[in-house]
Amino acid sequence: MASIAQSNSSESDSQYGLAPRLLLAALALAAGGVHLAMTPIHASSSTTEGIGFAAVGWLQILLAMGLLARPTRTVLQATILVNAAVIVAYIISRTTGLPLGAHAGEAETIEGIDLMTVVFEGLLVLVPGVLLVRPRFGAGLVGGSRASFETIAMASAVPLVVLFATSVALADPELLQHSDGGAALVSTSGGHAHGGTTAVSDAQLVSLAEDRCDLGLNPAAYWRETTLAGVDTLMGGEATTGGHDAAAAVQGSAELDRITALHTTVEGEVGDAQMVLALSKVSDDVYDDWLRWVGASGMNDHSHEDNAAAPDDTMMGGHLGPQPWHAMTDQAECDALEAELALARDTALKYPTVADAKAAGWRQVTPYVAGIAAHFMNFSLVDDKFEIDKPEMILYDGTSDDSRVVGLSYYIRHDGDAEPTQGFTGINDHFHRHIGLCVNASGVIGDSTTTEEECTAMGGKKANGGNGWMSHAWVVPGCESPWGVFSGATPMLDGTLTDNSGTAGAGCAGSGVRGRFDLNAGEVENTPTQVGGSVELAVGN
Repeated sequence: MASIAQSNSSESDSQYGLAPRLLLAALALAAGGVHLAMTPIHASSSTTEGIGFAAVGWLQILLAMGLLARPTRTVLQATILVNAAVIVAYIISRTTGLPLGAHAGEAETIEGIDLMTVVFEGLLVLVPGVLLVRPRFGAGLVGGSRASFETIAMASAVPLVVLFATSVALADPELLQHSDGGAALVSTSGGHAHGGTTAVSDAQLVSLAEDRCDLGLNPAAYWRETTLAGVDTLMGGEATTGGHDAAAAVQGSAELDRITALHTTVEGEVGDAQMVLALSKVSDDVYDDWLRWVGASGMNDHSHEDNAAAPDDTMMGGHLGPQPWHAMTDQAECDALEAELALARDTALKYPTVADAKAAGWRQVTPYVAGIAAHFMNFSLVDDKFEIDKPEMILYDGTSDDSRVVGLSYYIRHDGDAEPTQGFTGINDHFHRHIGLCVNASGVIGDSTTTEEECTAMGGKKANGGNGWMSHAWVVPGCESPWGVFSGATPMLDGTLTDNSGTAGAGCAGSGVRGRFDLNAGEVENTPTQVGGSVELAVGN
């Protein structure tokens, strides 16, 4: 009896051929490896997603072991169920969005490494299904002790190709640029990686600069200022560019010392407004020296802003000065963003004055604040969706009925600390929050630095603001931001502008610093060059 049982067990273990077992084990191992490799990326923005990726990865690896060592019917059935569930979850995540995690209800974009893994998982559903119906399928390819070296090599070829393709995909930084909140972290300085991020060579940065199609989406002033301040416009703050101006020694002056001292001490939205007002009163030379100081002092370090779990929620939604930019090289994406910005511009121009906005349902929620204007909000449009032609806020150069439009601000409800993935085409528009504003029935009456006691004394209440995310778009002609079309603040909105509100014509013609900035669309002036471990891109109009 014991020998019969042993015989049945042996027969059960060996009824499936070595070739399909090798293939299935390789597919499961590859899929599991991808999920484990992507776990840190997802965990950085959502603990739930990180746990889910780790669990799926280890489960697929355990199945790989079972498929190779002891491929019973139960193991085959489990392989089908697990991978079918993962495929369904993937389809939902790319269509309507998963119901759980920090990005609940948000559809993610399809990436190359995703498609490769789904193909593997599809085979992990299909092949075990065939084996359950025809157990001897593929068994003849490699048969017992009489199998030749050639047949074993043939049976191993496909699994080796699977594992090789997976290894190549995981080693490619472009394939690891996942849609969960932006591009992969990239950091370069003479080709050396920092903080565990992926190194990109200067040659790659030069190629990226040569192929870009997005320079016209920002004014020429933006590209000049990013060069002076050493702000990265290739890898969105993760690479070193434009080094020679930013690193140049800044000759001190009493005026520059006053500005830099103020910059290092300001806090909250009011502090940023003070900086914008102060910058508008200095000479052009001092303003340029301030930009160089920003680069040389490290005040332009935006590397943390790509961390979706820790967006810049302080002050005006970003550091003062020009904002980083990820170079765009896909002409279709550039065209799409250009069309979206045109739609946003047309939408803003439908409401040229405060009176027009009020008549259409917007009401004042903030006074005029230097750098970010006066906000008028339409509460009927507030929801969890980003819609270009339905801005929740319109920005004006004052609060009187004849004040002129200067920009738009989108406001969506989104739970969790991970930045929303909705927005304009590309990854250059960033959402920010204003945590702890002091508000009352009329709107905002105190910035985020206002204490509970101060707010109560003013007749207000501290608002959490944790699920209210804002994104600016400076699309009004003549009001383009020298700090970037999506910058958190703009130096154009100074005190002189609101003093001239309603009398200086459309746009920002009344700004005291209007003549400082070239707001014509930027374009390439010459080709990028390699400069001492960094890449410099000279641009002009």
